[in-house]
Amino acid sequence: MIWTYCEQWNNLTETPVNTLTPEQAQARHVSGQLYTAVAFPQKNSAPALRVEMRLETGYSSVIFMDEYGRDSLDYTFTLINGSLFLETATSYDYGDSQERGGYADAERMESYEFTTDGIIRRTVEADGEETRESRRGIDVASNWEAVPNFGTYDSLIRRDRA
Repeated sequence: MIWTYCEQWNNLTETPVNTLTPEQAQARHVSGQLYTAVAFPQKNSAPALRVEMRLETGYSSVIFMDEYGRDSLDYTFTLINGSLFLETATSYDYGDSQERGGYADAERMESYEFTTDGIIRRTVEADGEETRESRRGIDVASNWEAVPNFGTYDSLIRRDRA
């Protein structure tokens, strides 16, 4: 993976906002300030994912992108007692649409909200309707992640979290 650092990613233009050097991004990582790490599988390819770190506000997310630059899967983590807890996982389905980046609307969204005490709430939005369900007593031990060191996001960017 080739990493590029910036303050944020612009979904509409599919470009970084305020590019940062690795040293600037690392300083932000250490201080907990917002920065985004964008991963490209190879040089001159479309980005595959981005990691948004905002540890000063207790938030981090990993967003996987599809070949059209759209968010396809989003993991949101909350900082609790020095560790990251996977609080929300949202997947997006665009059907046959080939619209680019931030211009596309998902036909279907499915999200899971997790609590540290084992409650999961599932919401599915499709065809203008929303369904919800929840379950209790779920083992959420795998939802915990150590705060990664700067540039070592391998554990955080795991797509399969079963």
